[in-house]
Amino acid sequence: MINKIKPTQPPLKWAGGKRKMSSIITAAADSIEGPFMYYEPFFGGGAIFFSLFDKGLIRKAYLNDIVPQIVNFYLTISKESSLEELIKESKAIEEKFNNLIDNVEKRKKSYQELKEDFNAEWLRNSSKILTNKNLTKNNINLASKFLALNKLGFNGMFRLNSRGEFNIPMGSTGTKSLLDVENMHKVAKALEKATFTCDDYVNVKPFKGPIGGKNLIFLDPPYIPNSKTSNFTDYSAEGFNKEAHKNLSEKFSKLINKNNTNVILTNNYNQKSLKLFVEKNKENNRIKAYKVKVMKSISANATSRGTTEELLVSTFPINHEDLEEL
Repeated sequence: MINKIKPTQPPLKWAGGKRKMSSIITAAADSIEGPFMYYEPFFGGGAIFFSLFDKGLIRKAYLNDIVPQIVNFYLTISKESSLEELIKESKAIEEKFNNLIDNVEKRKKSYQELKEDFNAEWLRNSSKILTNKNLTKNNINLASKFLALNKLGFNGMFRLNSRGEFNIPMGSTGTKSLLDVENMHKVAKALEKATFTCDDYVNVKPFKGPIGGKNLIFLDPPYIPNSKTSNFTDYSAEGFNKEAHKNLSEKFSKLINKNNTNVILTNNYNQKSLKLFVEKNKENNRIKAYKVKVMKSISANATSRGTTEELLVSTFPINHEDLEEL
């Protein structure tokens, strides 16, 4: 019997992540006939990047996220030496937390202490954490605590308060596994092909500087909310408000007018996103727009999550049974 190679899984649990849409986008990327230069200015959980890497489609990747806590985590696990230290620290946190499985109150207290330690250490070292030429013990400590909070907190959500502090409550009280060691080494291997930056998307490739001739640009910004109470993906301290969405729409229009670009953008399917990313570009015959149903990734009760509709816009046709062309 042939052992099937397990795909590389995103190391973080991520609200709004693209695991459910990765088969659609990786199937679309096949038509570009890689390997190609890959650009992802809103990286987050990185499901699409890891899926494309497994298929051998990425020659070089330029990845970015505006949240420094996220970037520090990926930079730390991209180096084998610091990854080994992170694995040790994460396993210690995992064991401590699981030993409290029969005492919910002690477990909540332990989670609160972990959160407070992470916030205090981050605020104390934030000015230098991404400027060190070499990774330090601080980078590793913060990355392991970030991973633990991601897996122990509610639904993989990441949110900062006005002081820049992580403030997500504890999630479910069952046994937790913070990481898969074999998968983490595969993640590190994938990240060898990547250059990571921490900046506003407008300051990085493909919006600034030249890009490779054969390319794929994947834009997965904080979504335009379907209602006033549903903006779960607005995770940076700066926020991503109405003006930010309008600005992205303008830059998206300029990007797709370059004939050498292959662009895919995702967002919630609603009237605002249709207006900004589809109707605004209806004169551009390169634009293809699709509607796709996906399972909601955020809900206190998994059985009540149901489905939601998302918008997918691309500069080339995508043939997939789950897509409804608009």
